[in-house]
Amino acid sequence: MSTAVTAPAIEAPARTGPGRAAIIGAGGGIGWACVSAFAQAGWAVTAADIDGAAAQETIATASPPAIGDHTALALDSTDPVAVGKMADAAEGIDAVVYCAGIAATMPIAQTDFAIWRKVMAVNLDGAAIVASAFARSMIARDRGGAMVFVSSAAGQRGEANASAYCASKFGLIGLVQSIAAELTAHRIRVNAVAPGNVDTPMLRDVAHSIAALGEDDVDRVWQALSTAGAARRLIEPAEVAHVCLALCSPGFSGVTGATLPVDGGYLLSP
Repeated sequence: MSTAVTAPAIEAPARTGPGRAAIIGAGGGIGWACVSAFAQAGWAVTAADIDGAAAQETIATASPPAIGDHTALALDSTDPVAVGKMADAAEGIDAVVYCAGIAATMPIAQTDFAIWRKVMAVNLDGAAIVASAFARSMIARDRGGAMVFVSSAAGQRGEANASAYCASKFGLIGLVQSIAAELTAHRIRVNAVAPGNVDTPMLRDVAHSIAALGEDDVDRVWQALSTAGAARRLIEPAEVAHVCLALCSPGFSGVTGATLPVDGGYLLSP
């Protein structure tokens, strides 16, 4: 005699796209690429940056104009009141990508702690402020969602003369793991990406800072940055953006609390 077995019910994963995505730090190279990638995939995008004109320029140049309802706004991600107002006013954010960030090059013995605090404020405090505000919004809507935070290969391996940047990016990975453990019950997935050397204006500024610190030639420094890692090439912003997009898609519904390197094998180098 056979006995029928009823499989347990499986709750469908939360809808995480295409919907509306908030890209914080949209005026930077990775932010521009994220806005473009999400818009091309059919998401409506809210592009936010401390420089409102840069956010507007990103929408104008990165987004397919015929697809989606895109908006741009000025936002200081280190201001809890402003971020809270954005999260409350946004019409149903399903995904958040935090790619706001700044770098600093200075030996620990000559640390300028005003610069240290600014790096921490943008790279780590801002991420926590955004996570808190949008977690409240997503929990209240009870539709689940996804958050992705852009850390760095420097958040997985320390780099000389970059203590503030490394500390902020290591801290961001810990923040992501903690938030993911907390928000899984609300069907909100939280992940990080860890890019290597990405071809952006910020990396070019870093090259100039390294060259000045060591009294070196900036072209030689840029060449070294450009060929670091097993792939011996720079990462393109679009390569990072498409990983962020994937982490917000239903195909990655089982992934949370992860940090995905997008570094061309940077961490594989001695």
